[in-house]
Amino acid sequence: MDTNESISQVEINKGIIQRYFEAYNNKNETIFDEIISPDYIDHGQSAYMSAPGLGVGGAKNDLRNSLDKLDDVSYVIEELIASSNYPDLVGAYWKGTCTPKVTYAHTQQTRKKFNYRGISIYRIQNGKMIETWHVVDGWPTKL
Repeated sequence: MDTNESISQVEINKGIIQRYFEAYNNKNETIFDEIISPDYIDHGQSAYMSAPGLGVGGAKNDLRNSLDKLDDVSYVIEELIASSNYPDLVGAYWKGTCTPKVTYAHTQQTRKKFNYRGISIYRIQNGKMIETWHVVDGWPTKL
């Protein structure tokens, strides 16, 4: 792959990640049909769902789970990082806001909007997301 081809691939892959965030912001799970591989693995889901998300169905389930528990879900990509040396990888530094739909009496949680940030790494193959890893700061321990 020459430099122009890899730069072009980097921009295409960044666009795929922008579409991923668009799916959440617009609550549009059909976007996942375009951008996620049937072999997709979301390693970040292991931390809160006890198992990685798998395939397009796993991604849709993650979005539905978020929308069932949260109002006002919104994400802003602060930076997308990719290199022609590794065109299949895109890093994203992002921030999110949301409001829990329910409160729990045994916690001090309210319906107050909260802010959180994260860094995600996405691996893209043949124009589709194939793997994701996340590190999130500020996410409440219980929703």
